[in-house]
Amino acid sequence: MKIRVDIGIASLSKKEEEVCGDTSRIIEGKDSVTIILSDGLGSGIKASILSILSTQIAAGLLKRKLGLEQVFATIADTLPICKVRDIAYSTLSILKINYDGTAHLIEYDNPALILVRDNQLLKINKQQRMIAGKEVFESFFRIDVDDLLILVSDGVINAGVGGLFKLGLGRERLLENIFKRDLNSESAQAVTDKIIALTDACYLGKAGDDSTSIAIKGRIPRKVVLLTGPPADQKLDKIVVENFTGIQSWKKIVCGGATGNMLSRQTGREIEISLEYTDPSVPPVASIAGIDLVTEGILTLNKALERLQHYMEGNGLKKADDGASQLAQNLYLADEITFLMGTSTNPAHKEMMESLQLKPRPVVVGHLVNVLRDMGKEVNIETY
Repeated sequence: MKIRVDIGIASLSKKEEEVCGDTSRIIEGKDSVTIILSDGLGSGIKASILSILSTQIAAGLLKRKLGLEQVFATIADTLPICKVRDIAYSTLSILKINYDGTAHLIEYDNPALILVRDNQLLKINKQQRMIAGKEVFESFFRIDVDDLLILVSDGVINAGVGGLFKLGLGRERLLENIFKRDLNSESAQAVTDKIIALTDACYLGKAGDDSTSIAIKGRIPRKVVLLTGPPADQKLDKIVVENFTGIQSWKKIVCGGATGNMLSRQTGREIEISLEYTDPSVPPVASIAGIDLVTEGILTLNKALERLQHYMEGNGLKKADDGASQLAQNLYLADEITFLMGTSTNPAHKEMMESLQLKPRPVVVGHLVNVLRDMGKEVNIETY
């Protein structure tokens, strides 16, 4: 069974420090996702640089398809040892989750991964070994839908040391809090936000160390099928609509007025068009029974592409009720996407596209496919 994960990350900087010395990084691939957590020695800018260096090296090597052992060995050879304290300048946890449910973990001087299933702590079999002269723990295991995995830096485990708790929060108290509050039922981001809030409370609002929490939750893949444009041959209308409506357990999206009318005509379902413009630059949405989202075509597709490209440039994804924002959000949240694209052209659109500098349907869909694949999504396209 295929599996996907949601990931939540939250950090807390040491008091009087402007930056956190912990760094986390997510690398998404076609068949897997890799989560990296590094804790730089000390705190502040120096610690941040050291942890960023570790994660940047790891990310670069992983993108070159190197195995986790090779990645760790390279980092271990690159980062020096502190001569005063005789410890590495940064810790490292690298967790690779394949979408078939298998996982590979290497931990170096970070607190051990927590794996919760059905509100019970699962034991992970670990092998202690030497890689590039460093003593690490390595494990191979499987994750299931609804599993909760938690990675933390030692700032979480040591929260409140010498104050609220003599020896700090500790792993056992953290686990007790997770089970008592039933965090296993929360979203990944909610879990990690609550762990960091607990950490801050243990430090009485004056964090004694940088602290980071990463929560990972297994889930079934989210799938979207998007129908846009009638086929060039009108005789194929019925076949295209049957293919679209016949796909089960997928979120269904229709983009285009003519496309919506074709679907309505073939299924007998009435199309209702809203007259409310939540964004003056985007046409209003419509509704058809059994369809999750119905939007205008060319303009909305172009606007959705702009929003996703904006996100890929490091900006936030706009959350709004207009059709383009809803479309972008649905595509962003999906893991597997299929475009069913008709190749019929509407001469009336030509002047509008030229005046508004819009990309025609085949071009904008092609750009969307490329952007979504760059985001690590599985994308297919069928033309009619």
